[in-house]
Amino acid sequence: MNIRSLFSTLLLVLASSFAFANSVSGWKPLLSANELNQILQAHSEAVTIIDIRPPNAPDPDSSYNAGHIPGALSSPYGNWRGPAENPGKFLSQSQLTTLVQGLGLTADTPTVVLHKGDSYSDFGAAARVYWTLKTAGLRQLAVVDGGFTAWKQAGLPISKEVTKVSPSSYPAMIQADWLASTNDVEQQLNRSNTKLLDARPEAFFLGEKWHGAAAKPGTISGADDFDNKQWFRSGGPLLEAPERLQTLVQQNGLDQAEVTVSFCNTGHWAATNWFVLSEVVGQEGVKLYPESMVEWSAAGLPMDNVPGRLKWAWLNTKQWFTNTF
Repeated sequence: MNIRSLFSTLLLVLASSFAFANSVSGWKPLLSANELNQILQAHSEAVTIIDIRPPNAPDPDSSYNAGHIPGALSSPYGNWRGPAENPGKFLSQSQLTTLVQGLGLTADTPTVVLHKGDSYSDFGAAARVYWTLKTAGLRQLAVVDGGFTAWKQAGLPISKEVTKVSPSSYPAMIQADWLASTNDVEQQLNRSNTKLLDARPEAFFLGEKWHGAAAKPGTISGADDFDNKQWFRSGGPLLEAPERLQTLVQQNGLDQAEVTVSFCNTGHWAATNWFVLSEVVGQEGVKLYPESMVEWSAAGLPMDNVPGRLKWAWLNTKQWFTNTF
């Protein structure tokens, strides 16, 4: 094939891709249950819904097998996470390829991530899967605001039929635009054009609480704190209106940096900060540090708000009593 023919072929591929994207009217990163229902009525065969709830759970609303959106595929959140000692660890390219191929996904598959929708923290799971898929090269993604709970409350169709799909041959292509490694974050320390944004509740930021897999409490040196819960109406599970989200960004100076790195304990809550800033508000230069404080603290890298020896001993004793009694 000569260069002219190759160029023509590429143009046709791009044109067909954009034409299809435009044909899915109403598509956006954050969809209400009713908006998703309208899209499914027009494009049910083209859209893939990934339900990240476990297949079986005591609470029916938490269980895929007890009822789900018709046609939704089951892919529990645990499939998208790292090992117990580093839960936020970003999956390898081969692991991502296995996941996306098993779900029949390609770069252009319109894909919706569905969580239970019972809390702001649960939203973080969907945002983390969304981020993972985008980083794997998928281009048309959405999260359902309010998750399965919102779908059920809207009186929309529910099925118990387990959906199967033919695997795809798409090889996950890592897109580093939204990904920050530990080394990347270390290089960003003390740079005036970078904001390190801690998505955890204030007690974690201040070093008064910590994740069980973290080596010690505290936050990354020079970081600012913005608890991801603040994006939600009355603390969750629904996000504030886009206009309100934009106001929160401006009021808290979250739009001042050229690069913003969102982190938390294991890249879960941080995914919500990333999602709002990058996907809803449309801010450029926002990255997620998936391994977050668990890996950072284990690496012995610079930290703020680390308690002294006596306070550390007292906090350990306090946490032991809290977990024991």
